[in-house]
Amino acid sequence: MMNQFGEQLKLYSDRQRDEKKRTALDVQYVQSEGKEGFLTLNISMAPMTLEGRDVLWDQKITIQLSRYELTAFCGALFGLEKEMRAKFHGANKNKGFVVNNNGSVGCGMTISEAGNTMTFMLDHARRIELGAFVLRRQAEAWKMSASDVLAIMRQSVSIKKQ
Repeated sequence: MMNQFGEQLKLYSDRQRDEKKRTALDVQYVQSEGKEGFLTLNISMAPMTLEGRDVLWDQKITIQLSRYELTAFCGALFGLEKEMRAKFHGANKNKGFVVNNNGSVGCGMTISEAGNTMTFMLDHARRIELGAFVLRRQAEAWKMSASDVLAIMRQSVSIKKQ
């Protein structure tokens, strides 16, 4: 089965001084390949030109989250997890994705491939916008409402603390 692409959200971090953080983020709903074909996300980051006007999409790094990474990503965006990591992705097992929950400041996201890294910084407003987008996908994957997903995720955090 081929990847089935759906809705996408693009965000731009064009005002960053650090060129490694001057990036574009593209998050897209997809259905994974294979017999299970679960609902998940493709996450892509690409550098922007020094002027911050154009995205160099030919230099993007893309990673597809596993079903459990999708849940962890959602948890990090909503402050339920301190960090989420996706490791050993891609044909060469050399791609990764890390999200750091920085509290009220927002989130930092870093994607890497074979030593090449890019970072996207989310302020609070964009964190919530992306969080809502990811939460909707998690709700579709679990076949329940977004409020039920958040309730289960909060309960999961409570269980982990025991």
